[in-house]
Amino acid sequence: MIQLGHMATGILASRHVSSPVAAALSGVVMHGMMDVAPHGEINDRGWEVASVALAVPILAMAWGWRSPVVWGAIGGVLPDAEHLLPAKVRDRGPLFPTHRIDALHSSDTRLAIPAWAQVALGGAVIGWFTARGWRRRSRGA
Repeated sequence: MIQLGHMATGILASRHVSSPVAAALSGVVMHGMMDVAPHGEINDRGWEVASVALAVPILAMAWGWRSPVVWGAIGGVLPDAEHLLPAKVRDRGPLFPTHRIDALHSSDTRLAIPAWAQVALGGAVIGWFTARGWRRRSRGA
């Protein structure tokens, strides 16, 4: 699944949670659930890293670093951080269950959520929540 999609589902799962820790955990759970759903991939590590590196700080500027919205997004992408570990660690095999157990990571392309749709919908959710955060801040909430 595309990182913007993982971030978006983490945000949506954490929007009514009060604790950043609970929000991060809800993002991790959503990551696993979305890995099970049939989905397309971009297979461009640079794009994925750049999209997270841009989106997380922008969300944090809008909501604040302690916001469950931000930590839900971080939790949503956290399991994929294992793909950035040094080769010696990666060679031991995946750590996250949906990455380690093939049956839990869907690659069925017949009903897959296309990569472009994940980028568009994920970007829309992140953009909407960012705008909402800025509006909240401007009102002093």
